[in-house]
Amino acid sequence: MAYNVGLLLSAVYMMATLLLGGDVYCLIAVRNNLDAIALTVSYRISMEGRVSDSILQFVENEGACFEDLTHYVPPVGGTYVFEIYKEYTPIVISKQAMRVAVRRSTIVGFYETYN
Repeated sequence: MAYNVGLLLSAVYMMATLLLGGDVYCLIAVRNNLDAIALTVSYRISMEGRVSDSILQFVENEGACFEDLTHYVPPVGGTYVFEIYKEYTPIVISKQAMRVAVRRSTIVGFYETYN
């Protein structure tokens, strides 16, 4: 009898651990996806010198949101800071949706000067 109770209790803890691991894996996958999007956006901003509609459309097509943290168009050689984020609804970590964000900066015109 004690063996069966112990087995049931360990199964409950094991399930909670597996769900937590699944949440952590999903968070890592979302963050890696955002990092790849941010790398592409950073390159395109550096080449174009501004945030164009095609860049915003690219971010939106990937299911993310773009937030401008510079609030002005920097000159060539200036630094442009932005954030790309997604909302993630976890399984067991939290009851509310979590905002997973990646903040990056790029130097405008960097790639054009070294080609």
